[in-house]
Amino acid sequence: MTARTETLIVIADDLTGANDTGVQFACQGLQTDVLLEGAVLANSSDAAIVVMDTNSRACTTLDAYQKVQAVAKQANQIGFHFFYKKLDSTLRGNVGVELQAILDLEIHDFAFVMPALPKNGRTTIGGHHLLHGIPVSATEIAKDPKCPVFETVLPELLRQQTSFLVGHIGFIELTQGEDAIADTIRQFLASGCKIISCDCWVDEHFMLAARAVKRVSTNVLWSGSAGLAEFLPELFGWNKEIKPKQPVVVIAGSVSAVTKGQVTQLLTAGFEWLEVEIADYLPWHPHELTSSLDKALNHLAQGKNLVITSGYQPDAVDRAMAVGAKLGMSGVEVSNTIADILGWMGSIILAQQEVAGVVLTGGDIAASVCRALGVTGIRVLEEVAPAIPLGEMKTAAGKTLRVVTKAGAFGEPDVLLKATYKLQK
Repeated sequence: MTARTETLIVIADDLTGANDTGVQFACQGLQTDVLLEGAVLANSSDAAIVVMDTNSRACTTLDAYQKVQAVAKQANQIGFHFFYKKLDSTLRGNVGVELQAILDLEIHDFAFVMPALPKNGRTTIGGHHLLHGIPVSATEIAKDPKCPVFETVLPELLRQQTSFLVGHIGFIELTQGEDAIADTIRQFLASGCKIISCDCWVDEHFMLAARAVKRVSTNVLWSGSAGLAEFLPELFGWNKEIKPKQPVVVIAGSVSAVTKGQVTQLLTAGFEWLEVEIADYLPWHPHELTSSLDKALNHLAQGKNLVITSGYQPDAVDRAMAVGAKLGMSGVEVSNTIADILGWMGSIILAQQEVAGVVLTGGDIAASVCRALGVTGIRVLEEVAPAIPLGEMKTAAGKTLRVVTKAGAFGEPDVLLKATYKLQK
């Protein structure tokens, strides 16, 4: 095995699973080899990712344990830096046993388990593992002739199949963000847990949770289906040769509590934040916003996602209304000016900077940005989330932009994150 930082061993329990996980790395520019059962790991391989099929899904627990541990032991001796235990996305096989086989070698701090695959209808919510919204044990998987699954609750299944304490990251932590996830993981580890499973019902949860895990430890046994595997190259910075994703601009003019919570999720995920203090710019003169505009363009030029707000700070709207009243402006006039300011900023930014797309929150803001860009209509393409469309619009200058529009009070806490990932695909 050549001395490279991106040397990862994937241990899968069947060949199709080995391939569908291996391709997640290969399509991101990483040389990936899949080895069939019985093949010998070689330290002369130039592959960054090696996937080993142990063909152990339908084995007895003892045979599965021994097969997996033998591969893991050899991979450790050769010098693989990272380990990924591939799991079936419907939890078939010796899921916990094979995790135990690797953890018993005491080369990892803990195992992080996220077997969901939302693209194919496999999700985990409140610990319950579901297939198209139905508990796995209530589907045909329970009648699998070789590997029936009778336990629906993921952490409970892991407790039944291992001797370790198991913790679980649920929907509360996921909706609270990266800090909450990392803190909960630390608490589980302090209490002696060696396996930590995690909810997941949309793809965005993979990177959110993985970043939190990486903050806690760099010595983790990663475990999941092809879903989690897809996000590891980005997490570890292995996909640098791939054309970097263009940034996304979110302009959030709505002052609803729902939107504020969604903006908080963006900030937790690492978005740069620009709060436009409207009270400081009344009456409005465009030249006074030059410094804010420069900051926004600088962030985007560095490839950073950006969220622009005007009412996220406590009392920001009240301050703007108070200043407007002193100038003889009605509340409607102040609101219209806020939309004009954000619309003007958005149009300048989107005209000058290449982006993956823009998310516009609040009807007045969306309309203002469109008017400032000379947009006369939006072609609706698909739905990011219920009643939240993605479309394309053409500016007066002939530039085509992808756009997501969202009413202020619409959407789950992670919907703006979800829109961002959709635009960057």
